[in-house]
Amino acid sequence: MNNTSNTDANMTNTSLDIPAYLTIHLGDRYVSTVQLIVLNVIYIGIFLSGSIGNICTCIVIARNRNMHTATNYYLVSLAIADLLTLAIAWPPELYSIWEAYPFRFGGEFCILKSYIQEGTAYASVLTITAFTVERYVAICHPMRFQGFSNLSRSIKVIIAVWVASFSYALPYALYGKQFYYVQDPNTNEPLEDSLVCSIPFEYIDMMKIMFQVSTFAFFFLPMTIILVMYILIGITLYNSDMIGDNKSFSRSSKTSAASNSLGQRNSNHVYDPTKARKSVLKMLVAVVIAFFLCWAPFHSQRLMTLYITDWTPELHTIQTTLFYISGVLYFVSSTVNPILYNLMSKKFRQASKKTLCKCCFKKEFSSKASLFGNGTYRDRPSQYSYSRISRNGMIQSRSTTLHETSVADISVHRHHV
Repeated sequence: MNNTSNTDANMTNTSLDIPAYLTIHLGDRYVSTVQLIVLNVIYIGIFLSGSIGNICTCIVIARNRNMHTATNYYLVSLAIADLLTLAIAWPPELYSIWEAYPFRFGGEFCILKSYIQEGTAYASVLTITAFTVERYVAICHPMRFQGFSNLSRSIKVIIAVWVASFSYALPYALYGKQFYYVQDPNTNEPLEDSLVCSIPFEYIDMMKIMFQVSTFAFFFLPMTIILVMYILIGITLYNSDMIGDNKSFSRSSKTSAASNSLGQRNSNHVYDPTKARKSVLKMLVAVVIAFFLCWAPFHSQRLMTLYITDWTPELHTIQTTLFYISGVLYFVSSTVNPILYNLMSKKFRQASKKTLCKCCFKKEFSSKASLFGNGTYRDRPSQYSYSRISRNGMIQSRSTTLHETSVADISVHRHHV
């Protein structure tokens, strides 16, 4: 603060260099050419992959009735939050790379962006937390899960999550405004190029409480719950793996003898519970790491902006670097979900392939079906080769529970002060 005040006094006594004066208070207006190219490639890639991936996620789940489960309803909720984030928050973020200030999207869009961006962030985190609790009950307490998880209950939880999220985000719609950040020290008139979309000075002290509560309620608390739940899930899977290995060893000789006596060969498609459990454990580790990496820089940048008052050139450099890192990771979270689904869920990959084939070759399939007449067996679509889940979301078997838990569940967001 002292450094800034001294500089202001010096410029007041001489002719005002507006670009230099704005740089002191708002940082660099433009980035280097190399940074511009790299950040544009990253942001455009994120937008394309996130939009296509999340739209495909919604289509795959909507068009496959056996994907209408409580788990996948949470995933649709996350996909919608990601799409809203990309549609509302991505355009001004990309533009800020070309020109950091002034804000050129208008006061109404500033309010809409602040509200939607914060609300979808809260909705994503709460949805992940609710989904994690459901996975914990499904794996660690499978008998209770039959009465705990059903589609109607999941829909109610999702609605409650969205209502609570946007209710808590209301202060950002009320106090987030477009305003002139810097005034001319000689005339006390606002500088037009200092127009920003943020929290005005008169509301900063009050909003600090909101920032502190949101950091605790939507980062530290969910992170703790997710970490504890996944540790318990990992322990349960490890113990069941040990028990399964002992049972398999005791039955191995009998199974081998029976197979040899009947002259049967071992199937190449036998379900391997150990392999399934290892896949689930990898997914759990990926979820926790991705959640932390995508959210930690955002909250660090926000708290740094709030509590540092004496800005030095070194702190400004750290803040700017953290701003771009948190921005990239924030939008990476909007595209990482579909990637995790396809990498870690065989069921989701099969449903995606089936839906894609239907969309691409629909005319070809319909023409072939007409050759066999109507109502014949060949007219009917082939069924999936994996286990189904009943319409009320109840798990039919312990092995199905393990298959369902392989669906990834992560997403993250940010809002700049």
